Amino acid sequence: MSVVAIVGRPNVGKSTIFNILTASKSAIVADFSGLTRDRQYGNLKNSNITLIDTGGINDSSDDISRAIKQQTDLAIEEADTLLFVVDALDGLVSMDHELAQNLRKYDKKTILLINKADNTKIEESSSEFNSFGFQEVIFLSASHNKGFGTLRECLMDLEDSEASRVEEVGDTSLKISIIGRPNAGKSTLINALIGEDRLVVSSESGTTRDSIDVPIDTGKRKATLIDTAGMRRKRSIKEITEKFSVSKSVESIKRADVVILLLDASESIVDQDIHLLGLTLAIGRPVIVVANKMDLLKNQDKDNLEHKINRKLRFASYLSLHYISAQEGRGLKKLLNLVENIYQNSLKDLDTSILNKILKIALSNQQPSMSGRFRPKLRYVHSGGNNPPRIVIHGNNLKEIQSSYTRYLENFFRNELKLGSTPLEVIYKEQNNPFKNKPNQLNERQIKKRKRLIKRRKK
Repeated sequence: MSVVAIVGRPNVGKSTIFNILTASKSAIVADFSGLTRDRQYGNLKNSNITLIDTGGINDSSDDISRAIKQQTDLAIEEADTLLFVVDALDGLVSMDHELAQNLRKYDKKTILLINKADNTKIEESSSEFNSFGFQEVIFLSASHNKGFGTLRECLMDLEDSEASRVEEVGDTSLKISIIGRPNAGKSTLINALIGEDRLVVSSESGTTRDSIDVPIDTGKRKATLIDTAGMRRKRSIKEITEKFSVSKSVESIKRADVVILLLDASESIVDQDIHLLGLTLAIGRPVIVVANKMDLLKNQDKDNLEHKINRKLRFASYLSLHYISAQEGRGLKKLLNLVENIYQNSLKDLDTSILNKILKIALSNQQPSMSGRFRPKLRYVHSGGNNPPRIVIHGNNLKEIQSSYTRYLENFFRNELKLGSTPLEVIYKEQNNPFKNKPNQLNERQIKKRKRLIKRRKK
């Protein structure tokens, strides 16, 4: 498998090129310098060539810039080929010159991509980039879809074309999405689980912007950890880029098999954590609530934290609660075991006969409330699918069932089926009267009888 890293200074269009080549929207793109920070991986369409999108390298000396440079250096070392992106509109700047000199030290095949070359005039004015001495130069324009065919052909030539073309196979790995407020330690947790500094970590909140997929082998199966941007309250979001980040985070919840809601133990549990939990349950994903940074708490503080979390999560008391310290690597092995158990629970095949026995017990313990003169009739139940598990209950007058009774049924079935932290969806299906809205067609005998009765009444 060939690995190709896309490198360059900030805002030259690396993420746009990455998205076009991978035929995806994995990387967030905006007219905003320094948006990408972590390494983003993807495959060239219809190929087994791996592309790496990297953060822009600049001459700043702050913690984030140093972390981005470290991530980019790791991508360059990992890659077989480098795509060095420059901006045709900005022309040759000193930072480009420094990057070109640095890339030569790696002695790897480097293709110079002169981006934003929308017309011939701009191409001609970009001759100054020839001083870099790179043999392969391609002019690109994302807005005019120019040069990408040539670039794809160039990348496919890296390997034998027959060997590099592969059938697109869906990713079957277990998807684990990690969500939470900014600075809860999501990136630190992923780095601790995989045992390397794969993601940029900083004390500054909002470090992660893209949703980053990180593969991991749990020992039982291959999995994909999805690091997401921290989600704040809607009124606190001011930058347009943060709105895109939150949208990506919600998408990551939808495609996850299991979601880890990470809490900052040093700040306890707040309303935004409850909101994120409600969002995940509404989407229908199994959730583990994990309190991070336990190394910062004393024993008495731990007891108070557990009491407060249990009180706040009374509406979802079935959820698993786990305590870890990502910084010290405590509780991580048990966390992966919990994820595996919850995922297996979400795939359970629910037997119809067992479901109907449970429904009979639930009804004998508590009947639904009367609606006027009638009580809703729950007649039988069957499975409606899994991940998350769904049950379909058939009966009459089911529209009148109160939400409190639905919650009672959800909890009762979940406990009896031992589903743990897996949410259960209850679907009601009204039994239709086959004779409704159909005229009563009388036969000849009934018509004669009706006429006789009418004559008697008249007499």
